[in-house]
Amino acid sequence: MTPSRCTHLLAAMFVAVFAGNSSGDEVSEKQKKAALEKLAKAEVKRAAAVEGEAVIAVGQLPEARLRAIAATLAKTAKLGRKALQFDDKEEPWKGKLTVIYLPERKDFAQYMRLVVGQRPETSWAISIRGDEPFVISGADLNARASNADIAAELSPLVASAMLQAKVGTTAKPPRWVERGLGNVVAWRAEGMSGKRFSAYKTKARAAVLGGGGRPAAPIADVWSGERPDGEWLAASLMDFLAFGPGAANFPKFLSALRPGENGEDPAITTAIEAAGWKKPAELEIAWRKWVTAGSPVKRQ
Repeated sequence: MTPSRCTHLLAAMFVAVFAGNSSGDEVSEKQKKAALEKLAKAEVKRAAAVEGEAVIAVGQLPEARLRAIAATLAKTAKLGRKALQFDDKEEPWKGKLTVIYLPERKDFAQYMRLVVGQRPETSWAISIRGDEPFVISGADLNARASNADIAAELSPLVASAMLQAKVGTTAKPPRWVERGLGNVVAWRAEGMSGKRFSAYKTKARAAVLGGGGRPAAPIADVWSGERPDGEWLAASLMDFLAFGPGAANFPKFLSALRPGENGEDPAITTAIEAAGWKKPAELEIAWRKWVTAGSPVKRQ
């Protein structure tokens, strides 16, 4: 290749990369502007929007705190991509995910009513359709809540949004799948030597294996929703499926959660079989053995 042709090729590559980055920056800037406009529409005062690596963090906090929270959420998004096995070029949504934190009940309710167009039935919401994907939390934390505490409330929503993007916006993953995966991805991303992950491991082990007068949990208790420790059961089973020794088959489990041709919701046994287990009892044995062994980590 001649020096002249090499120079032209490098120039073309620079222009292509610069143009791609500009396009991405333009989309994010529009999303950030839209986030601030929606806050104004909801009459939320003294709020800010800060663009991070993976999200646009929005809330009534100083920008420095929002940047720190956005950095934590970026770790969740990165691990979520890995757990859900997105392809390198596969993006869950256009631009970045807007993550809104409005702990004042009045502000949260007004945002849901005036912007989202829904009555708030829970303290959170997820919407990834369209050009302005977002999650919002109205969790009323202590006034002294740290950045880590706030991020711990928001991170599971980020992971849950990524799950929705993976299975498709027309699918509705079971609640225990959505929150179980969201929680365990958030806890792992925060740090596997951290207090939240350690507490989860202790409580999940007790729930799965029994003790203190409580029997070991049958696997059906995970999706029955009848146990008070169901949160730990769901997180543990999703931890096993997404990060355990059979994680390579996790996308098959997720694919099987999509509605059938006639829109019917698939049975959980169908998803379990798709992931390589002949029946729930077989999965239960492997899951319980994994928990008993201390849930050794195979991939992260």
